[in-house]
Amino acid sequence: DEDDEDDEDDEETGWDDDEDVDDDEETEIGSASAADGEEDEEEEDEETGDASELMPPKSTGSVSSKKSGKKKKSKSLVVEEEETGNAFGTAVGYVQDAVANPAIRNLGILGFSILAGSFALSAYNVFMRYNSNKSKRKRQVNKNVVVVERLRDFFPENRDSLNRGHIRGLQGKTGFKPEEIFRKYARYKLNEEPFTNDFVADVLALKQACELDGETVKHVLIETGERIVKKYGILMRDVSEMGASGAARKVDGCGMFAKVMYLADLEEFVPREKGAEAQQKLKEIFGATDEDYEKLRIVALGSGADDVSVLNAMITEKSAEGEENAE
Repeated sequence: DEDDEDDEDDEETGWDDDEDVDDDEETEIGSASAADGEEDEEEEDEETGDASELMPPKSTGSVSSKKSGKKKKSKSLVVEEEETGNAFGTAVGYVQDAVANPAIRNLGILGFSILAGSFALSAYNVFMRYNSNKSKRKRQVNKNVVVVERLRDFFPENRDSLNRGHIRGLQGKTGFKPEEIFRKYARYKLNEEPFTNDFVADVLALKQACELDGETVKHVLIETGERIVKKYGILMRDVSEMGASGAARKVDGCGMFAKVMYLADLEEFVPREKGAEAQQKLKEIFGATDEDYEKLRIVALGSGADDVSVLNAMITEKSAEGEENAE
């Protein structure tokens, strides 16, 4: 029985031995796996390290490159400034040396004086050309042409559309006053157009657009008469001893006198009192008598040819009277 118990004990002990063996095997296996894990981790670390070694540097390299670039730029700027300063200093030195030399200094003063004199002479010549009588007359003629071309489109068909706004536009473009614009265009019509009902209607429309009062119209008529006398001379009905050109010129002057006297007598154009004053002044300017005015007075408006025929008849009559007196 004891032997049997010992055998049983041995069997139990043997079982225990097997368990210890298994535990040892598991321990060895675990340590081996742990060792393998550590080896794997080491390999991974080595691989990671190798990969990191292969990658380019990130922040430190870029910062260092930027710093080096800035240093290079600053160095280049410093070098350029130094070179500029050296060049400027050299130029200043040359100038100082040149100024210190009396010959060069006198030569520079002479050259500057010549340039200044040339500039002053050119400016003077430009000023004199601009203010010469020829240039002034040319500018005046150009302005007169602008007035005529702008107003000619309104007469006679569109005279009702002419207003103060158009006159202001001409004032801004030419610098003329309204009475000057009126006088210039009226003078143009007296020279270039027949003295008809349309003529008078156009002049009245222009007077209204310019907003001229009776006193201003009187002065315009007087100034127009003065300009006519300056061009044609005083009134002369006896032209028998004149040449063809002189006689034609005096006939034109007589016709102008008759026309301005008709406008001065027109109450729609100028008030009666102002018109009478203008007529009296015009007689004095033209050197005409009351008899001359009565014989040249326009009673009815017609064409320019009719006016000239009347004047020719008047001149013939005057010539005949002179011949009778001579006999």
